Amino acid sequence: MPSTKARYPLDIARDVDPDGAEGFILNLIFGWRFVDDLVHVRGYDTLAELRKSARFDVIRCSCVSCLERK
Repeated sequence: MPSTKARYPLDIARDVDPDGAEGFILNLIFGWRFVDDLVHVRGYDTLAELRKSARFDVIRCSCVSCLERK
């Protein structure tokens, strides 16, 4: 049965910043957060790791900051 969970709409140009010589920062847009912590930004060593996390570790967010921006 297919999952009904919403998937984060990853846009590399909008959401990803380089982190020094190696690595990447994923900045989630308002309304999304990481499943294991109430944070909207996370660093990664590789772009593949970042893409996998965006697909499986990001859920909708209803924190005050996100709700105020809707």
